[in-house]
Amino acid sequence: MKSESPFSKLPSLSELLQHPTVQGVVERVNQTTIAQRATGFLEELQSNWVEPGSLPSVSELAERLAHRLLGRSEHCAPTVNATGMVCSDRWHAPLAENAVRELLRFTSDYQQPNAELMTRVAASLAKLSGAESAWVASSFAAAASVTAQCDDATVEMSPLMGLCDPADFGYEHVDTISERISAGADLVVVDGSGLLGGPRCGIVIGKQKLIAQLHQSELGPALAADAMVLASLEATLQIYRTPDRLPHDVPVLQLLTTPLENLEQRCQRIAPLLAACDIVAAAEPVAVESAWLDASDRTLVSKSWAIALQSASGEVEQLIDRFEAASPEVVGRLQDDRWYLDFRAIFPRWDQHLVTVAEAAN
Repeated sequence: MKSESPFSKLPSLSELLQHPTVQGVVERVNQTTIAQRATGFLEELQSNWVEPGSLPSVSELAERLAHRLLGRSEHCAPTVNATGMVCSDRWHAPLAENAVRELLRFTSDYQQPNAELMTRVAASLAKLSGAESAWVASSFAAAASVTAQCDDATVEMSPLMGLCDPADFGYEHVDTISERISAGADLVVVDGSGLLGGPRCGIVIGKQKLIAQLHQSELGPALAADAMVLASLEATLQIYRTPDRLPHDVPVLQLLTTPLENLEQRCQRIAPLLAACDIVAAAEPVAVESAWLDASDRTLVSKSWAIALQSASGEVEQLIDRFEAASPEVVGRLQDDRWYLDFRAIFPRWDQHLVTVAEAAN
């Protein structure tokens, strides 16, 4: 009896186009463009997928299709983060899908200044953190600048701190905003794109009378976050009302909660394909300990899996240049004359890209 192809379990293209992740793109992209970019999507997946026995989930397929329909930007490209650092001052964290969809809806039409949006976001932040009030600035630096005017107030600044404790997911404890407020901080200043997993912005949470001072200050109105940032942040905070969804819907937490076994399997699957490329002398899957959080005041390390690459030319810089010159560029880390691709911060959708970049050197 002929065995059934594993690809027969894949959803059809029409089914994927109805997926919520794809729908937001479909509504905004020209239908002719959709037809052109969607053509051959599943066929290419089948021909390029490195291990048919381990197919992507429907959600992952929908995410890939959505990125394909949007097309490549002529102005900038994302970065494949293979450093292992999920949270760092050097990265702009990826947004949750519902925040991206909200941005698509929000930016497709004219918008008037909306004071109610700031009020709603502030109320959500206050409720989730147990604080009296909140305010959102255009950036962390802007928030720090405004709060510096709050004389005699205890202001704690921790850009990567969030609303949940990484210890809940098996990592080292990191104080939450709620804990700092409970410990007596008058104001806590964080970056929205840290562990919170929202847009890049400065979030100030704390006492009502101090937040009111920020609103009334000379700099406050000029440095307040615009409506687009607030809409994205509000959509992100919506996820926090259903805590069970956090590891699934917030990309930063999704990466942190990926099991080590999953990372190992991906490394074991991709390493032989990289080793077969002319530019690579060896590609070894290795268990590593690497920094997953890198802040100015603290670096936290945890277990991960990586592929350690050696250059066929003997010059590791040539190998690094190849990956960093790709589009999207792949940024790893250099250690012991080998270049490491740490899978803790690599989304599965980029696994095939790693191989494609190395093969391009052949």
